[in-house]
Order: sequence, then structure tokens, then C-alpha cells
Amino acid sequence: MQTFRATWVVSLLILASSIGGLGQVKVSSGQATLPGQTRPGQVAHPHEEPCWKQVGISSAAMEEQKSIQRESRAQIEAVCQDSSLSEQQKKAKIHEIRQAEHERLNGLIPAEQREQLKQCQQARASSHPAAAPHPSSVHTGPCGEIAGP
Repeated sequence: MQTFRATWVVSLLILASSIGGLGQVKVSSGQATLPGQTRPGQVAHPHEEPCWKQVGISSAAMEEQKSIQRESRAQIEAVCQDSSLSEQQKKAKIHEIRQAEHERLNGLIPAEQREQLKQCQQARASSHPAAAPHPSSVHTGPCGEIAGP
């Protein structure tokens, strides 16, 4: 039985190499699949290139953007938890944090690419309605308070 399986796998690999490349054949646990084929229980998903890559933004710039956004969120959390500040003072500080974040992000990615990224993301969001927030969901402010509509 082992000899038969080995012969079958080798034959399949030879066949695959003759139709398009040995490196594209997947062999695992005795089963081989060619590109475009799926095993039972496996779903084929077309790969969509990320919007940032599609519009020409570098991965380094995207990582820096994430870092800036994480830093801003941490600063806003600290402001929200500062009991010595009034609500008005918290709003003013949060506005300053967001303004600084916006300026840093503007310097990181050119305006034209940011706009293209936004358009790409909006187009994808509209084509995947399940990912969009429910219209009746409750909106909260940066410190968890219920925000107006």
C-alpha cells in the first residue's frame, strides 16, 4: 500500500511539473492539489491585495501609522481616566491629541494616497455589508460616554 501511494504521489508530481510547475503542487498527508483545486471541506477564496498596497503605500508607512494611532489611543485613555480633569478639559485635551495625530499622519502618507486608500476601503466596505456597523448601534464618545447621533 505504501509503495502504491508513493508511486501515485510521484506520478502526480511528474504530471504537475509538466503542466505548470512543480513548486505549485501542494502535498500533505498523502493528498495533492493543483492550483485552483481544493480538498473536500476547503473553500477557495480569491486573494484581494490590501488597499494600502494597491495604492502604493509602503508597509513601513502603514506600520508607522498603526504606531501613531496606538499612541494616540493610549494618550486618550489616560485623559479619560484622569479624574482631576473636567469634562470640558478632557474634550479639549482629546481634541489636541487628535489634532497632533492628524498632523503626524498627514506628514507620513501623501494626501493623494490617503484619499485613494480611503476610497478603496469605502468601496470594499460597501461590497461587504456584513462588515458595516448596524445603523441602530449606540455611538459612544472617546471616554465611553454615549454620544449624540
